[in-house]
Parts: sequence; structure tokens; C-alpha cells
Amino acid sequence: MPHEGMVHALEEAHRLLRPSGRLIEIHPARAAPFVLVRLDGTVTFAETDPGYDYEVDLERAEDAVAAIVDRGMFVLDDSRRFELRTHAASVEELRDHFAVTGAYEPEEKDESSMRLRDGMYARAQEALDRPANAKDLLFVEPARMSRLTPSR
Repeated sequence: MPHEGMVHALEEAHRLLRPSGRLIEIHPARAAPFVLVRLDGTVTFAETDPGYDYEVDLERAEDAVAAIVDRGMFVLDDSRRFELRTHAASVEELRDHFAVTGAYEPEEKDESSMRLRDGMYARAQEALDRPANAKDLLFVEPARMSRLTPSR
């Protein structure tokens, strides 16, 4: 979404909020999401997602929040980073997750980034195939959450 669209969405939220309301704004943080495979609680595989390519959008999201705070529409009460974690039972389940979430992206991934992601899946599968009692496959997306109070 263009920066102006993000700012407009925040302006609309400001218009709709009651004076005593709060806006909780969440967007991915400016750090690449990654895939982890944990075996018996120990990380045996960790790699950034090669299909991650929306750095500009993340910068726009942070700039949009800063713009409405700078304009005095909102007061930034708190802002924290956290990890949004998606657990998958298998690499195939992780592929299905990416297919569903990717269905809303305006552009399709190019063939080279899909080959890179396929390589990541293969390395994750190798880690999952190692003998262990407890296996855990995670997709971790760093995110930022801000609490904003309208200033009227």
C-alpha cells in the first residue's frame, strides 16, 4: 500500500475513534522473517525467508505512524517489538501457510525467489528428518505493535 494510503487509513481511524479510545497498530518489523526447526528444544536450523521482499512497505508503515504522531493526531503511548510465530507440523503445512498468506499479495513472487524458498524448504525438511523426540517447525515474523491515543 502506498504511504499516503496508510496515512489516510490512520486518519480515518482517528476520525472514528472516541476521544477515550485507543488505536492498536500492528505491522511487521523491519527485520526479515525466518524459519526455525527446533529438535528437542535446540535450534538445529535457522534461515531467513528468501521470499521476504517487502522492506519498502515496512518502512512506509513506520513512516505513516510517525507522520500522524508528528501531526499531533495521536500520542504514541507505547511501542513494542514482538515475534508473531506460526507453528507448522511439516514443511508441507508451512508451504500451505505461505500459499494462503501470499494470496493477498499484489504481486506474484518471481521464479528465482521461489527457487530460493524451495531450497529453504529442502534444508528445513533435512533438519526435520533427523532423529529426535520433539520436533518444532516455526515461521517467525518480527512485528511491532503501537498503542496510540487520539489527541483532540
